[in-house]
Amino acid sequence: MLNPLRQPGSVNLQRLFPSASFVGCADITVSAVTQDSRECTPGCLFATLPGTRSHGRTHVPEATLGGAAAILTDRPLADTSLPQCIVPNVRQAFGQICHALYGNPSQSLGVVGVTGTNGKTTTTWILRSLLENSSRPCGVIGTIEYNDGTNSVPAPFTTPDAKTISQVLAATKERKTPYAAIELSSHALDQCRTAGLQLDVGIITNITHDHLDYHNTLEDYSAAKMKIAGLIKRDGLMILNIHDPLCMELEEKLVGVVHTLTYGLDLEADISARILEMSSTGTIFELHQGILKVECKTSLIGEHNVMNCVAAAAAAMQLGVEIYDIAAAFPAVTAVPGRLEQVNCGQDFSVYVDYAHTDDALLHAIQTVRNLTSGQVTVVFGAGGERDRAKRPLMALASLQADRVIITSDNPRNEPQTQIINDILNGFGKSRDKSKVFIEVDRQDAIERALRTARPGDSVIIAGKGHEKFQVIGDDRIPFDDVAICEATIYAMQAEEVKTIPLGLAG
Repeated sequence: MLNPLRQPGSVNLQRLFPSASFVGCADITVSAVTQDSRECTPGCLFATLPGTRSHGRTHVPEATLGGAAAILTDRPLADTSLPQCIVPNVRQAFGQICHALYGNPSQSLGVVGVTGTNGKTTTTWILRSLLENSSRPCGVIGTIEYNDGTNSVPAPFTTPDAKTISQVLAATKERKTPYAAIELSSHALDQCRTAGLQLDVGIITNITHDHLDYHNTLEDYSAAKMKIAGLIKRDGLMILNIHDPLCMELEEKLVGVVHTLTYGLDLEADISARILEMSSTGTIFELHQGILKVECKTSLIGEHNVMNCVAAAAAAMQLGVEIYDIAAAFPAVTAVPGRLEQVNCGQDFSVYVDYAHTDDALLHAIQTVRNLTSGQVTVVFGAGGERDRAKRPLMALASLQADRVIITSDNPRNEPQTQIINDILNGFGKSRDKSKVFIEVDRQDAIERALRTARPGDSVIIAGKGHEKFQVIGDDRIPFDDVAICEATIYAMQAEEVKTIPLGLAG
């Protein structure tokens, strides 16, 4: 993990939470806090956070054995002699303590938080590139990596817990990296993992069907996303997708609460773009800010990626980058790993690996590739196990925009793969075209089948896992890389072709 160079300071809980009550003491001063009883060290504060499987209160005995000196809880605990700080919301208080221990680093950094069903990773990736190519170093916390501007580690979660966020931002500040771009998942916002974080800019890219296994309803999911508005600094800005109805509902609610700005492919938006040219090698678009307009070139493809470009540009403008500097920085924006990532091994058909794991993202990926393909489009996809089952048939409907569909496994976890695939198949209904839809449970076999049946001019999309380097089957994380498997298969196909050339023609 990216740890700051200096040790955290100390925090007086009575001063931080004036309305808190105390048991067994008049006040508590802490220099370390944890939500994991296994990480307790002598003198630390143990925060009893509610969990999905158990409550932190049940782990107080283990925390005590580890040396915990005090307890943060939402109700007095009778079975411990340790001093207790009682607060209404332990998750919220835990986050505030974490950030306070590290000097509230987000107060003095330029921080942009991005939430939305799709586009979080790409938008933060583009924003970092725009800032850095305008001589403004930027760290990132998101699905692919945690980066303090100097060091980087692979990301185990899209949005980590509050303690990790505060540590990474403290490291970012100490390394004199003035900006940070952070992906904020709906789970993190709902669970107060963002407590203590302060944003100069918040972005909502879109709100479509996803994670309803956790949020239950689209209204609850939307409400979780909208909590980002509560993290905006006094002079901060909320940037909203003008094409998304739920974003526009939020804009109405935020009148008089926080400054808002809209973006989109629509001149009615505050910051807008007009696509001029798109090919398999990139996109040219015109970026508009008031009466100003500039031509921008990027290697990214797809209308949805132009939207991500505009969102990132709007955030960069709020952080002080001029529109002309933004246009000059766009050519250096590199493709995001696993986001319509092209696999080019000299084959005569196109291959794209994409993280799309919602119906909306899958539809955009297929439509983008369709517009760049002279032949047929094949899509390979599955769905994650133990996750939102309601989106599976919706993904099936989206996949019908392709010419050929191969249903396979994704990360089945502990859910039977047959159940996942049957849920997907239900989306096709009784009219499923058996000549168009195929089932290949083994993901590697499915990828190889798609590639070996591709013809010159065709395109193949391998969707669902993107940048991931593993597949979760049961409780095991098995090494699995869609890009590497595509490359190995193509090279094997090319070697087989060479072997079949008659000797007299080989030279």
